[in-house]
Amino acid sequence: MPERHVARATAVIFGGVETASVLGVPTGTFLGDLSGWRTAFGAVGVLGLMSLTFMVVLMPKVPAERTITFAGLAKVFKGNSGVRAGIALTFLVITGHFLAYTFVRPILQDAGVTDNLIGALLLTFGIAGICGNFIAGAHVAKRLRQTVLGISVVLTVAMVLLVLLGDTPLTAGAMILWGLGYGAVPVTFHTWILDAAPDATEAASSLYVSTFNLAIALGALLGGLAVDGLSTTSILWIGAAMALAAPVVVHLVNRPGSKSQGR
Repeated sequence: MPERHVARATAVIFGGVETASVLGVPTGTFLGDLSGWRTAFGAVGVLGLMSLTFMVVLMPKVPAERTITFAGLAKVFKGNSGVRAGIALTFLVITGHFLAYTFVRPILQDAGVTDNLIGALLLTFGIAGICGNFIAGAHVAKRLRQTVLGISVVLTVAMVLLVLLGDTPLTAGAMILWGLGYGAVPVTFHTWILDAAPDATEAASSLYVSTFNLAIALGALLGGLAVDGLSTTSILWIGAAMALAAPVVVHLVNRPGSKSQGR
């Protein structure tokens, strides 16, 4: 694939992930209410088999360029400041996001938002995430560093606004901002990793995916501890602080003389 199309292709792929996240839960709930949870699980199994079939039949063979070893992962991490920055960005932002978003329902309930409106707000969040993915995909090729900074600002503002607004019409605006910011994360951060290590994409991507999934689990764990030990709104402040730390990482990696500087 020509390099100029990589960012757009990445946005399309993650757009599918975002869309599935938005449509999957309500579709599964609808099927479960219609004919039981077994039908919903069966539908997931059928979709999985269809996906496997399409991959086998339609996807071209893309052989690995090299074998990845643990030593190779450590070498890429230690020897490339751009990769280290991307991993730090991913850890901070994803941990902060899931620390707060895992408990977004009780956050909104404590603010006085009704259950019916919470469902609409979560749907709005998901749709905004799809939009954020494609907005970021249109800019990361030429404005990668600025897009990272924009994500940090948007996520920070959105979480702080949720604390301050409570049950007001502007709460929907805060959720839209949050959805836009988080929707832009996967395509932007993955592009950062690929840009930082063009000669070691498999190893760098492995580090990125591992960090992403670890941050999801850790964020949910820390969020639960914060809710139990502090308060529900505390997780929004912590999440905002972690998102706000992202520009510091970007600044450090873009100092004069640093290797693999972000664009």
